[in-house]
Order: sequence, then structure tokens, then C-alpha cells
Amino acid sequence: MRILLIKPKHIGDTLILTPTIGGIKRAFPDAEIWVVVRRGCEGILAGCPDIHRILTVVAVEKRERRRGDIFRDAGSLLQLRRVKFDYAFELGDGSRGRIFTVLSRSARRYSVKPDVGFHPTKPHQFSGISKLEWKKYHRVEKDYFTVSEFLPLPLPIPPLRFDREFAQSWKPAEELTDFCVMQTGKRQAPSRWRLDRWEEVGRHLLERFRSVVILSGPAGHEVEEALALKERLGPRVLCTLGQTNWPQVAGLLYRARLYVGLDTAATHLAAACRCPIVALFGPTYEGHWHPWQAPHRIVNGTNDAPTGDKTFDYERAKRRSMDDIHPRDVIAACEDILSEAPQPA
Repeated sequence: MRILLIKPKHIGDTLILTPTIGGIKRAFPDAEIWVVVRRGCEGILAGCPDIHRILTVVAVEKRERRRGDIFRDAGSLLQLRRVKFDYAFELGDGSRGRIFTVLSRSARRYSVKPDVGFHPTKPHQFSGISKLEWKKYHRVEKDYFTVSEFLPLPLPIPPLRFDREFAQSWKPAEELTDFCVMQTGKRQAPSRWRLDRWEEVGRHLLERFRSVVILSGPAGHEVEEALALKERLGPRVLCTLGQTNWPQVAGLLYRARLYVGLDTAATHLAAACRCPIVALFGPTYEGHWHPWQAPHRIVNGTNDAPTGDKTFDYERAKRRSMDDIHPRDVIAACEDILSEAPQPA
């Protein structure tokens, strides 16, 4: 049986697909699983050996497109059309994913429930449209329950996956034996935290560990901020400067005693590596994005308890600000989870 999963979204969304892949392999061990993801996101799937083939499509945003992308997409589509799939699932809730699903040579085509609805003729191009109200669920559950609506999958849902055997060493940190990882940057300005607050947390972590590794993305402002923080904290701090690939980041996270970061793909990778996590959430709803099946603490600055009404909690979270988060609360969360966390192997 051949199964196609299409989810051309961001990097974190891509890793969040791995529990569904694991569930499919558990239910159908001989299944051949293909995935289509957004170009540039494929590296974070390097630790999931259950995938037979990864194809990529261009990002929707015009600022991230390059000359020749239309031909690359055409090449990916041609590769899909050479294969006859038994099932194809569109899980990204986007027009590009639906187009690739419809144009694939799949006997059965299914889609996640649309957020804003199809054109009246489009549902007929699918064998079924999920009825799952996915905004009430974690994004892992969204993928898993959508697929299992049409292709029964076993419970419980597996964890995120990046197998340790596929992790790689990052040479500057090879000799570190007692360290934590801080991921301080994010592209979206509303979810960034002030440098002076990172500095306060970093100074505390340097009292706790021999070294701190600052994990930085490749964007210019992230590298600049990471360098500025390293300069303030001193020589016991290393910085990746956006030059690590995802297997190298996994290699760091498997060895680190703690990860402190924002709600990004690196946080989900830390969950896949079972590294204890302290995650900072500003105007992003942790009910949708919290670290999946991994030891973690959430700091959001409000201390609002979940009400059970995820629609209300989601709208309340959107009104939060990163300025609500104080370093003392992050430090307290670090101490709390370290009191329970075992030493890494």
C-alpha cells in the first residue's frame, strides 16, 4: 500500500507530522509512505526512517520564492504522477496542498476540514472531507485524527520522532559535557523576547551549567541578537550562528540537560529528542503547539488556567504579550523541571 501525506507548511508543522507517520507504520507495517512538504523543511524529517520519499514544493509567500520554483514544483508533481497511490491526505489546509492532492494519481483523496471552506465544486474532487473540528486539538492530533477518520490508526498517538542514530555532531560542542541550549530568536516580532531578559536567564544558567549553547536561526536579526547575547554572557557561551543543520541540532539536544526557547521548530525537535523543555509562549496558544509527549514547562506570563473551552483560551492567548513574561518565572520553571529531569545518556 502506498500513502501520500501532503503538508506544505512551516518547519515545526513538518516535524509534527511524524507521529502520524509512525501511526500509519504501526497499523500498516508494509506501507510505503511519501510526503510532500514545503521546500526547506525536509531536513527536519531526516530522523524519521519510516518515510520512503520526500518531495518539496515552493513556499506560498512571494518573498520566499526563487526563480525557477515553478519548474521545481512541476518536477515534484511529475514524480508524484509516476506513482499510483492508494491514499492521499491533504493536511495543510491550503490551496497548494489541495492542488497536489487532486493531481496525484491516488485512488482515494482526502482533505483536512477547511478553515474557510471550498469552492462549491471542489469537494467533489475528494473522496472525503474530514469533519474534525481541529482548532480544538493540538496540531499533532489534528493530523492524526484527520487521517484516522478514513484510515484507522491505533491509539495512543506516538511521540514526535527524530531517531538518535540520525543525529550528527556539531564540532564546536563536541567536548561539552554539562550544558544547556537556549533558542532565543524568532522571525515573527510579536513572539520575540527582549535581549536583557535573555541575558538574565543566561546568567542563571551559567551558574547551573558549565556551558550554554545559543541556538540561532540564519536570519540576520537572529544572528546579530545571538552574538550580542554571547558577548554579554562571556566565553563559556557558544553560538551556532545559524550554521547548524537539523541533525546537528538534534545531536545537541540529545546531549543537553535542558532546552529553553520560544515556540519554534527547535522546541518541537527538543520534544522529539526528549530533552527537558522550558518553552516561552506569548501570543501563541500553547494548547495547539505545546511540546508533545516530552517533559516540559510552559511560561506565558499570565498564569491563566485552561478553561476547557479552547476557542476562548485561543482568543485569550492572542492578547498576550512577550513583555508579560518575567525572567524570574523562566528561571523558576528551569529549576522546577531540572529537579525532576534525569541526566542525559
